[in-house]
Amino acid sequence: MAARLLFLLGGSAHPVLDLVAQAFVPAAGGREARIVLLLLGGSGWEKYVPQYAEPWERQGATRHSVVVPNDEGVLDVGTASTAIREATGIFIGGGNTTVYRQLYATEPIRSLIRERYARGIPIAGLSAGAIIAPQRCAAERDPCDDASVTIEEGIGLIDGLVVVPHYTERSRTPRLLEAMAQARIASGLGIDEAACVVIEDGKVAGVLGESAYWVEMTDFDTGAHSVRRL
Repeated sequence: MAARLLFLLGGSAHPVLDLVAQAFVPAAGGREARIVLLLLGGSGWEKYVPQYAEPWERQGATRHSVVVPNDEGVLDVGTASTAIREATGIFIGGGNTTVYRQLYATEPIRSLIRERYARGIPIAGLSAGAIIAPQRCAAERDPCDDASVTIEEGIGLIDGLVVVPHYTERSRTPRLLEAMAQARIASGLGIDEAACVVIEDGKVAGVLGESAYWVEMTDFDTGAHSVRRL
């Protein structure tokens, strides 16, 4: 069986989407790839598709579809399930983490994504898509307080890890540490906006682009921790 590949992007800063496409598209089947893009919808969502799709097309992958909820925010589960089941690569976009979690980290979509991943279908998540990828995710509680988070169930593609994007740009060490302490998870990933951490079979395999950081908490009560650049 093919290795399970998970691409966690901290943002869309140039040229990270092109760098990811160079690895993601071949893993999804190259020119024969069928990529599904999971988005949150809303007004004008179509204008965001090219930033995702054009890097795939430059790698020869021209077949892609988009899953979005309707104008009322309701997902057609049947249509979404078919698109995910037929895809050879799954890409979860960025935006409002709470909405993404409600759409794609709840049943039955959650289990379907997990099943496809277990079968070797590569999955990528950008920003919110990266946050919800683990078993436990750092959801925003108060948008005015960057350290204020609540721990929710994620998709469950990896366990024992908390992921926070926009790490350096938004000084998100406090948010990551707070999430790790709440979840009682000792390991965290802080990913910058021009970086992607590649997870292969549950372990960090490398970083594409700029900087990402491995944070290890040694005492949940005091917040004692170490930070290592990957």
